[in-house]
Amino acid sequence: MKTSLTAVLAISLASSVLGKIPQPLAQRMDKVIEKARMRALTSEANTPWVVMHAVVAFERDIEVLDLNKNKKVNAIDYLTASAEFEGQLIYQDREGVPILKTRGRGDKSFLVQDHVDQFLFAYADAGVSLDHEIISRSGRKFSVGDKLNHARKGFREEQELAWTLVALAHYVPFEEQWRADTGKKYDTEEVLRLAIQRDPRRETEGGPHHLYGVAYALRRYLDQGGKLSGTWRKAREYLDEYLAISRKHQQEDGAFSAGGFHRSLRPRTPRHLVSSTGHALEWMSLALTSEELGQDWVVKAIERLVTDMEKFPTEVFSDGGLYHAAHALRRIREATSGN
Repeated sequence: MKTSLTAVLAISLASSVLGKIPQPLAQRMDKVIEKARMRALTSEANTPWVVMHAVVAFERDIEVLDLNKNKKVNAIDYLTASAEFEGQLIYQDREGVPILKTRGRGDKSFLVQDHVDQFLFAYADAGVSLDHEIISRSGRKFSVGDKLNHARKGFREEQELAWTLVALAHYVPFEEQWRADTGKKYDTEEVLRLAIQRDPRRETEGGPHHLYGVAYALRRYLDQGGKLSGTWRKAREYLDEYLAISRKHQQEDGAFSAGGFHRSLRPRTPRHLVSSTGHALEWMSLALTSEELGQDWVVKAIERLVTDMEKFPTEVFSDGGLYHAAHALRRIREATSGN
């Protein structure tokens, strides 16, 4: 099945006219991106998890009204220095290690970090420096680099890999190895090898985050002059397989399937459409070249997403769905603006 799907994609890419994002659509994209950015964020109404998603979408170009300080602050600075959960700063100092509690049974830690290395991913994707300061509950100061070192030491092969892959590909030179506290050595290529052995349909939300991690690592490696061979070539083939499935399940109106890679399923509501199509376009923004992003089938999906983002107030959409959709559109605009 894998060979046939990859072959289908190769044929469809070859037969598709490489193009540009039409200027009227590009202008509409800019407007809905700004509409999402203007959605108010406050320390009282929005959890750290929501603010983190806003950082994914807008990097340093987003602020939070911090009611403890009675002023707006940069969202990244807010998360690393003043965001609270249950009345305390979100970062803990555990024997000299910066700890950010992740989803656990019977608690509400998912309101902070829902997945392993999710905040580290947001910092990496936004280009936050390794020396950026993190303030813990004890008052002790750490850095993003300290959090990265903790993530590498605590790495486990069975953990979710999507968010860790982005952090490693951004911050760690590809030739650099590190030793986890299990005693085993790793590098980014080895983590990528582990990722492409998995069925993304079994990963969080059916796979888009997993594929984003793979696409991010591959894109960064190639941008730095890496050769498409070995694990890296297999990663390219892995992405091609799920691009083909996405096209196969794409709806007539351009939306991507609400059933993900499992089946063709029409999104039932604007909330579902913005989430499913936005998540899909997010990983595709890195898996496709700037020229391929201008193909008819991609443009049709973008237009369908933008239409619902124009039509409905931002409150209609889930927090994650809205910000991942905005992130997708921003990445596509950045990739295609020079075409």
